[in-house]
Amino acid sequence: MLTRLIIIITALVISGCASFPGEKLAKVESLPDVSSYKQKPKVVIDLKLFSGKPGTENAIEIAQAQPELQRITSKVIDDAQLFADVSYDSFAQADADYVIKLHLYNHGDQGAAAVMGFLSGFTFGVIPAAATDKYTLQAEVFQNKQSLTTLENNDEMTTWIGIWFIPMMGNTPQKGFEAVFSNMVKDALNKMVAEKQIKYALLPYPLRTVS
Repeated sequence: MLTRLIIIITALVISGCASFPGEKLAKVESLPDVSSYKQKPKVVIDLKLFSGKPGTENAIEIAQAQPELQRITSKVIDDAQLFADVSYDSFAQADADYVIKLHLYNHGDQGAAAVMGFLSGFTFGVIPAAATDKYTLQAEVFQNKQSLTTLENNDEMTTWIGIWFIPMMGNTPQKGFEAVFSNMVKDALNKMVAEKQIKYALLPYPLRTVS
C-alpha cells in the first residue's frame, strides 16, 4: 500500500492536475447587507467534512480538513460581516445565539479524493485520467438546541490528471475546491438570513427572547 501511495503522489507531482468547478449551484455574488443592524448574533459553526454519501453509515469524517474548511468559511463570513462573533468551538455553544451546522459530504469518484490530499492528508485509491468530486452540503440552524431550519445544496468539481500546463493558469485543486465550497456556504447562509431563520435587531434586545 505504501508503495502504491508513493507512486500516486509521484505521478501527481510529475504530471500535474487541474480542477474545474461544476457550477451546478447558482453562483451567489453577495450575501444580504446587514450593516444597518445594531445587534448581530453570536454564532458557533459546527463544521465538518465527510467522505461518503450523507445519511449513510460508511461516511467517514475527515478531521484533517478542519483548518482549510475554517479558513474558507471564515473568509465568507468576515467579508459579509454577518455576525458579531464566530466560534468553531463546540464548548462555546452555551454563549451563542445560534449554532449553524455545515456538514460537507464528498461522494464522487473514488479516485478524485486522492487529489484532495491537501485537505485530508491521505488518498483513497488509484487516480483516473479525470474524476469528479460530488459535494452535498447539509446545513441546519439551531437556537437553544432547537432546530429552526434545514437546508441542502449540491455541486461538484472535476479534476484532470496529466494536464501539466493548466495548473500554471491557476486551476489548482485547492482553488477549485475553495470556489465550490465557499459558494455552497454562501448559498446556505444567504437562505438562512433571507428566510429570517437568523434574526437581526435594529435596537438591542436579547435574541433568545424573539419568537
